[in-house]
Amino acid sequence: MPLLPLLLVAIAATVPSDVAFAQDEVLQKVVIVSRHGVRSGIVSATETANWTRDVWPVASVPPGNLTARGAQLAVQMGRYYRLYLNAQGAMPAEGCPPRNSMYVYADQMQRTRATGEALVEGMARECGITVRIRADVKVDSLFHPLAAGVCKLDPMVAQTRVLERVGGNVNGLARDLKAPFTTLQGALDCCKPALCTALGKGEACTLPDLPTALLPAADGGSLTLLGGLPIASTSAELMLLQYLDGQPLPDVGWGRVTTTQLTQVLRLHTEQQDLMDRTPYLARKMGSSLLTRVAAAVTSARSLGFGPPDPAVRDAKFVAYVGHDTNIVNLAGMLDVSWLQPGYQRNQAPPAGALMFEVKEGGDKKLRVYTSYVAQSLEQMRSNIPLTLDLPPVKTPLRLPGCGASTLPGPPSCTLEEFAVALRNVIDRDCVE
Repeated sequence: MPLLPLLLVAIAATVPSDVAFAQDEVLQKVVIVSRHGVRSGIVSATETANWTRDVWPVASVPPGNLTARGAQLAVQMGRYYRLYLNAQGAMPAEGCPPRNSMYVYADQMQRTRATGEALVEGMARECGITVRIRADVKVDSLFHPLAAGVCKLDPMVAQTRVLERVGGNVNGLARDLKAPFTTLQGALDCCKPALCTALGKGEACTLPDLPTALLPAADGGSLTLLGGLPIASTSAELMLLQYLDGQPLPDVGWGRVTTTQLTQVLRLHTEQQDLMDRTPYLARKMGSSLLTRVAAAVTSARSLGFGPPDPAVRDAKFVAYVGHDTNIVNLAGMLDVSWLQPGYQRNQAPPAGALMFEVKEGGDKKLRVYTSYVAQSLEQMRSNIPLTLDLPPVKTPLRLPGCGASTLPGPPSCTLEEFAVALRNVIDRDCVE
């Protein structure tokens, strides 16, 4: 045989095996950690009144609750997950899936429970699948381990670790964010004399004038950020929620902020979250309990050090934990993964967005884990655009440190064993109930 055909035979015998395994992969399970959907504001109207010359529009639901549009958008995500699992052969296209094929667990708050219910409605309406919550305690330690007392934070260590990331001065961060602060000031026209006086600025000040302070919380078990940056962060998030809720544009930042400017000012929100929820010491304390549960769900086909699997989680094709953006930022910080999606800031976790872990079995019988971040775009949410496989939410593949360099084509993956090791290496066992 001539040399070239021999070479081609040799290449075909050695290289395409991984390609074949990738093509032959079968989806075994999807595990997501989802943020709740679009909600109303949480901070009291008395407090927010000091941030602007105008009155914030009154929400249609109680403070912190899921809005009607928020429920609709979460239903859209549920429908997409069903379509995706069907396309991968993991769920039937129509009718009720097997009762044991779905497991949805949510935090106790109305917005998280209602989001879980909306996801179920989108995936399996009237199929008798219930959203599980922990009803025997006031605070669910899975989502709030510090508040539940499961995990202890050393405030001085925490404060030191945060300050190390901003050169010892949180106000330096505010100075670095001058452009978005100035843009937000143009929308808010901050501040009322009472706020200026309370923060030591006399009776006249603007948002960029306000100092920011990092202090141990009153309970001694956590940190709190006070002043200009948290006010800016919350104000930017409120405007985003107005926009995503489909409210009239004159009500979004009183018509004084464009979509481009909204994206810009949201950096004030993501920078605060990066500092308070992604700093490694804080992320491990706040995220280890939830990440352990996620790891157990993902690895439930094997015994890999995360305890005996819950049979309901082990058997489910789709597992969802519905919590908050802080939970997602905690886990992303622990896993050292980042994403940047159109219209958003880096590592922003918009309503109903989720960290997604897919377990697939290849032709080599190995289980591999694909990690990604998935969320609806600004326009998909603003216009309530139906999601389909042709018009899906934005899905960003994530590469976990510690996983070997895969020779498989397509997005990065970990073997199940690599995934388990990577997570065991970052979990703080003292913070796992």
